[in-house]
Order: sequence, then C-alpha cells, then structure tokens
Amino acid sequence: MMGRAIVLIAGVTIALSGAGQRALAVAACPNNCAQVQVDVGSTTTVKPGDTFNANLTFKQGPDNGQPGGIDEIAALALTLNIGTTSGTPLTLASCTLDGSGFPSADVIPDPSISNFNVVVENASCANGKTHCLCPDAGQAQDNFINLVIYGPNPLPTPGTSGIDIPTLPAGPQTLVTFKLKVAAGAAGGPVPLHIINQVDDTSRPQFTAFLSVGDKLAVDQTCVVVAGQPPCSAADSVSQVTITNATVTIMAPSACTGDCNGDGEVTVNELITMVNIALGTANVSTCLAGDANSDGQITINEIIAGVNNALNGCPQQ
Repeated sequence: MMGRAIVLIAGVTIALSGAGQRALAVAACPNNCAQVQVDVGSTTTVKPGDTFNANLTFKQGPDNGQPGGIDEIAALALTLNIGTTSGTPLTLASCTLDGSGFPSADVIPDPSISNFNVVVENASCANGKTHCLCPDAGQAQDNFINLVIYGPNPLPTPGTSGIDIPTLPAGPQTLVTFKLKVAAGAAGGPVPLHIINQVDDTSRPQFTAFLSVGDKLAVDQTCVVVAGQPPCSAADSVSQVTITNATVTIMAPSACTGDCNGDGEVTVNELITMVNIALGTANVSTCLAGDANSDGQITINEIIAGVNNALNGCPQQ
C-alpha cells in the first residue's frame, strides 16, 4: 500500500500508508493552532510486566469565524509510536479483539466522542496481514498504533443528503485511552510515545503515517495551504497542529538475583515468590530479578543465588 494518510471525512475513505515518502520540511506551528497530545498521567517509570494508561488528548484551534478550519477539526489520522528501533517493549495490554477486530479492552474512546468512529487499522492480522499489534499465528508484532477517528457514527446510508459532519470536542479533552503493557523481557531505558509528524520527522517507518487532521469541510488542515501545492507538500508549509509527546522509562532489572522489588536486598518473601515461579504457580513477571539469565523461568541455581544474596547481601554495584 503506497502513499500518504488520507482522510475524506464526507466520503468515509480512510487509508494508512505503507511505503516510504520523500522527506518534507514543515515549520513548527507559530501560534493559535490545534493541539494533539499524548500523556501518561503520573506514570513515568514502569517495570517489565506493568500495565499503564496513555491518553490521547486534543484541543481545537481558536475560532476563526469562518466555516471549517482549525477550530472545526472533525477527523484525525495518526501513528503513535510505542516502541524503539530495536524492538517492541510495549504492547496492547490484553490484545483481546471484539467481533469487529477492534481491541476494545485496550483502546477506549472517551464518551465525548461516542458519535465518532474509532479505528485501529493495524490491530488484527486478519486477511493475510504479515504484521499487526496482536499477532495470532507467528506474524511480526507492530511497535506502533495506526489510529483514525472520524464521524458520524453510525455512518449514514449511502446517498443520504444533508449529512452533518460532527466536530471533535473543543477541549482540551481526552479522546482515547490506550492500555499498554511493558513486555516481560523489555530492556531498561526510556521509550518515547511519539506521534509521527512532518515537523519532527523527516521520514517515517514503513506502514506508518504522518499526522493528518481534517475539518468538517473535508479539508486537510494539518498544514497551511500553499497555492498550487497539496497540504504539507511544499517546503514553506507551516504546521497548523502542535504535538506533545510523552516518554515512559522502563526500570532496568536488578543486578541482584532475587531482589524482586529492586530495593537492594533479598527478603524471605522474595525467595518464596521465586519458588512459586519455579513451581509454575506465579508468573515470572512478578520477580524478573529472579530470572538472572532472562530465559523466562526460574531454576534451582537461580534460587540458590537468591538465597546467597539474602544471607550475604546483594553484590555492590
């Protein structure tokens, strides 16, 4: 699938692109723009196995007194990067898909947009897809979320005249909450939650899309229009959207075998947890520090190492 993200609000044609696109130089929004933001509330540091929420929030631009424009944004198409170039440290928390293939337990629209359709284009690997967020037969796992929000919901019958395209809330307003999980074997360090956009990114990974926002007149309002040029395609375009990203930091596993909570010592309760994991009555994610070689299980040798650390103290780091 080639080309850029397309949102035709009135026609309900949505496509998130595949192959690469030439680099574009778009200046940052000077002022009075719409705002798209990702935040993680008070959660900034997480451990492997943890689940946390990330919110996609939105604010309309100021009233321009004219039909359409940045104060009447009616649709968003974007890619939220939830990984790194070397792996997939974050996933949807449960990857439970409903009958329509939507991850309703992990992607939760706010009630304020109940009259909008919310689509996660890459949730399922159905229909022969080789990659998606929720692989079911050995496919590659995406480290990004392709999201589209558009109205009205329900869609009108084809041929219906006088359709009223709703605008998104004035905001600032949470539009969608993502429930994300840190992979059990995730390496420590920061993971950006980044909306791919033409101001910050000179290129984008395959199968992702630059942020695109459309108003209720089906006009792409992502960038100031340059005469004779499609929006965002000219070097002197100026973004009409500001983007605020977020970062979560994954705690590095403790170097002290058995120190489940990372406080620098091994307690009897932590040794019991290790034994329960070894017996199969607890998940290894409850004590990743007990799995010294990160093979997904706890062996007798690792339990002995934990006992030694409990008796003699953790090694100095």
